[in-house]
Amino acid sequence: MTTPTVPTEAPLILDSTLREGEQTPGVAFSIEEKVQIARLLDAFGVAIIEAGHPAVSPEVRAGVRAVVDEGLDASILAHSRALREDIDLVLATEADRIGLFFCVRDAALEARFRKDIDAAERLVVDAVEYAVDHGLKVRYTPEDTVRSDFRKVVRIANAALTAGAERISIADTCGAMDPFRMQRFVTDLRQEVDAPMNVHCHNDLGLAVANSLAAWHSGVTVIDTCVNGLGERCGITDLASLTTAIQTLHGIGPWDLTLLPELSETVARHARVPVPVQAPVVGRTAFSHNAGLHVSAVLLDPSHYENISAARVGRQRELVLDRFAGLPTVRYRLARLGVHATDEEAGAVLRLIKQSEAREVNDDGLSEVWARATGRAITGIVTTQDPAIAPTGDVAVARTD
Repeated sequence: MTTPTVPTEAPLILDSTLREGEQTPGVAFSIEEKVQIARLLDAFGVAIIEAGHPAVSPEVRAGVRAVVDEGLDASILAHSRALREDIDLVLATEADRIGLFFCVRDAALEARFRKDIDAAERLVVDAVEYAVDHGLKVRYTPEDTVRSDFRKVVRIANAALTAGAERISIADTCGAMDPFRMQRFVTDLRQEVDAPMNVHCHNDLGLAVANSLAAWHSGVTVIDTCVNGLGERCGITDLASLTTAIQTLHGIGPWDLTLLPELSETVARHARVPVPVQAPVVGRTAFSHNAGLHVSAVLLDPSHYENISAARVGRQRELVLDRFAGLPTVRYRLARLGVHATDEEAGAVLRLIKQSEAREVNDDGLSEVWARATGRAITGIVTTQDPAIAPTGDVAVARTD
């Protein structure tokens, strides 16, 4: 197996939150919500927005058309079976791209479609030619690509390209790959199929981001994502994790990472699917430090325990107060409330926190502990900024009585 070269150009991002993301059980975006999400994706810098599968319902068609009518910088792609009637529905939305799919895995050909590979090729070629003749840019996906017979994938992909398709998408439909197998598969396919390639990775084994990066390192130029990793079953490649990894590790990519919190919160609210607290980049604890040894090192130099700058992705560092905390955390959190405690006062506060049953002490709780430890209340809190005390966030100034 050859060692892949380090890419010098960032991949294009095709975000499928409005199509694959809406296939998450229980998720249904309104047209207004789809437009809001599309605007944020466009501002973030995705190249292609997969806006839906028009054959699903009239409302989905209306949603695709509404996104098209926004006139965004991103190209708009609609999903479609390799059928003329589906393509006609895509044409009605005026999307400029179409993602045609048809599976050539032996089990699917035999049990689902009752076709041999010759009939499958005729169907795909007809669909691609029909879409191209009607002015659409075509991406063809042999669904379940990586579990299909390799020679059949090569044959059907080349037939689709000859018929006018611009791109071939490698679909890890069941999340069956690891990065090493993905690297080998992409490398082998590129030797047989001369075309730009996408990758669409499901997360059933928790490897979607890793597999997407491996595919990119092996020559894929477009990666499919969803905000918050939404999608069928365990979802697909998470937008925040992927783009932050590429910018952090490789220093390339046109995306405005500071929009990731807003994107994540907006999609979570509309989808009614909460973001896991430890989700990379956008999770509640992604930039929280707890253990006293960690905190003291971070206050000395954040790079000791931070690979990603919180500010770079629109977040703020948080230092957690609980039984694992040390004096540096107490001083920091009190300073954030405008209280510059003596060593004795900070020690008294810390002892009370360690004796309590609270799992985490917020600012209100800290004010109460301070009052118990010192007999003085914290009052008159106003917001200001003090980089020396809180390098990544607002600090409150107060007085104690």
